[in-house]
Order: sequence, then structure tokens, then C-alpha cells
Amino acid sequence: MDPAAKPDAADSSYFEKREKIIAFSVALFFALCLWFIVNLSRDFNVTIDVPIVLSNLPSDVTVSSDIPETASVVLTGEGWNLISVYTNPPRVLVNAETDDVNLAEQLRSQVGVFSNLNIVQVLPTQLYIQKERRVSRNLPVRNRVNVQLSDQFGLLSDPIISPDSVTVIGAESVLDSLEYWNTAETEFTNINESVNRIVQLQSMSGVTLEPTTVVLSMEVAEFTEAEIRVPIRTRNLPSGRAVSYNPSSIMVRYDVPLQQFSEVEGVRLFNAFVDYSLIEEDDLGTIAPDVEIVDNDYNVRLRSFQPPRVSYFRIIPE
Repeated sequence: MDPAAKPDAADSSYFEKREKIIAFSVALFFALCLWFIVNLSRDFNVTIDVPIVLSNLPSDVTVSSDIPETASVVLTGEGWNLISVYTNPPRVLVNAETDDVNLAEQLRSQVGVFSNLNIVQVLPTQLYIQKERRVSRNLPVRNRVNVQLSDQFGLLSDPIISPDSVTVIGAESVLDSLEYWNTAETEFTNINESVNRIVQLQSMSGVTLEPTTVVLSMEVAEFTEAEIRVPIRTRNLPSGRAVSYNPSSIMVRYDVPLQQFSEVEGVRLFNAFVDYSLIEEDDLGTIAPDVEIVDNDYNVRLRSFQPPRVSYFRIIPE
């Protein structure tokens, strides 16, 4: 037996199998096309969402009633006719000059789109269009952003919203009840540096905003703990009276930005005082002093002070 004949036989077997696969694939393709054609000639039911578009609305008038963006339409007809409507739903034009609109009749009037289809159901069936005078107001923006800073970090000042006001355009009755406009409820977590973030403004149906976003700016710094001893003083002390405290001073613990830590050494940052009227009302013999920040050039934050209460002695003049 000639060994060279074996490769020829293998090649012949390979080409035969390939021809069979091609023939089967072509037959399957035509069978699927035929099945597709036959089945699309049948009637089907399909539900589509048709966009609602208001027309003939004057520029100084707005719609105050809740108009849905789409209408749910149940159609029946041949598959061929349904495919184009399903993949590219038409719009239904609604005349805004009319107060009461029958959506089913409006859709049936669009002969070019639904001429070969039956409209079984339309939801909503009716549209009630309430209109009001369109006005605009400039409202301050209220911050609804929740900021969570990383440990040992703090704000150097209150967050800033820019712009701090927004132009609101809508129905007069709606805008008359508004005093401010909220940002969307947003949360920023683990903040450890100064940031400028774009924040969406809250949306409302039938209301247009200019602009639709604001920028939230926050100046953030790392804080460290420090302490300072502060003497206690008496305020509103009547003439000829004196008060002595034990201890005579308190240890105030506070937070300060890391970059300001060396600057505040030796600076008088706090006052500790007791109002004399509170001493006259007290019957315990101890009192809690008040602590206030006296130097606003530094971003210090009071943490605590010790002791929280001190004894006092009124000195009676001879």
C-alpha cells in the first residue's frame, strides 16, 4: 500500500465534512427565515410606551397638573407592522390649549403610524391639563450635603455653596410657597483634604432650574490636640465684692490645625469666667465656669476642660 495515499484520503474526508456543514448551515438559515416570515404574518399583542409631547403651550404659561412622560399603549396586529412601532415608538402630540384630552382618540387620529394596527387599551385614558401663569424667582440654595471627615480632620470654615442662589421657573402657585431650594441629599465620606465638588440641585416635576448644579467648597485640615491653663475670672462683680476660686484656673483642652500648632504657643486663646449672678443663685458651693474663645485668628475648637466645676469663696470686705 502506498503511504502517500493516506493524506489524500484524509483531505477528501475533511472536505466532505466541511461541505456537509456548509450545506446544513445554509439550510438551517433558510428554515429560520421561513419560520420567521410565517410567524410574523400572525397577529400579536404588544405593549409600548409612547412619549407624550405637549404642543401650543404659550411661553408665559406652564402646566401645573401632573402630566406623565409616556402613555402605555396595548396594540394588536401583524408582527411585521408591530416591529417598527415597538423598536421606534411614535410620539403622541397633545394640544395644551385643551383642558381635557382623550389619549385613545388622539392616538387613533395618527393614521400614518397606527393605520394597520388595533389600539386595544391606552393608559392613562384621559389627560387633564391644568395651566397657570409661568413665573421665575431667585431662591437661596440650602445645603443638604452630609460631610463625614476622616479621624483627626476638621473643617476650617463652614462649607460654601457657589452660586448661593438659583433661578426657579414654574407655576406661580408652586413658587409662592418656596423660601429656598435644596441641594440633593448627598453624602461625602472619609474626607481628608480640601475639596470642590459638584452637587446636583433637588429636582421637581414641572419646575426648571438655572443652573441645575452648584459647587460645594470645603477647606479641610488635620487637627491635633493641645492644652492650656486659663485663670478663672468673675464677671459683673458688684463694687466692693471679691470672689476666690479653688482651683483658681482650669486646664482647657482644644483642637488646633497642625499647621497652626506652633503659632498658638503663648497666645491667649480662651477666657474662663463665672457670672456673679450665678454665684448668688447657687446653693451647692461649686460652680461650672464658662469658657469662650477670644482669638478668632486661629481655627481652634474647644474639647473639654478640667475640673468641670470649681469651689468658690466670697470675700466679705471689712
